[in-house]
Amino acid sequence: MDKYTKTILPVIATALVAIALQNFITPAQAVGKGCGFNMYNPCYVKTAP
Repeated sequence: MDKYTKTILPVIATALVAIALQNFITPAQAVGKGCGFNMYNPCYVKTAP
């Protein structure tokens, strides 16, 4: 392998790992009807009997 390939492949691998980890780092938030914008105003879900 040449020097270019040895440089580019780790850069691509690092970028792919960063993209994969991005989903685990940022928390999901529920938003709807004015609830869920912050932790002091949560959304409540009612289940059917």
